[in-house]
Amino acid sequence: MGKTMPETAKYDFWYPGVGAGPGYLTVGLVDVRAADEIRIHYDYDRDGWSIEQASIFSWDVDDAVCDPDWQEVAFVEAWGRQRPEDTP
Repeated sequence: MGKTMPETAKYDFWYPGVGAGPGYLTVGLVDVRAADEIRIHYDYDRDGWSIEQASIFSWDVDDAVCDPDWQEVAFVEAWGRQRPEDTP
């Protein structure tokens, strides 16, 4: 018997460009397998999704900020998969 696919969680950003809601979504994994988190946001200047990963994973005990220093690892163009015949 094959493995059952998990359900899909959906999140919509509601007008983050005007401050109406969060502009970033952090996705993590809680499982027996370790994986670092990714952070996703919409880049309006480039018209697509920016996917980031942290470049810092440990901090000093007295570090008050603990900034993970997010770095872009992928960019997905909006409508990048749209076929030419689908364009009006």
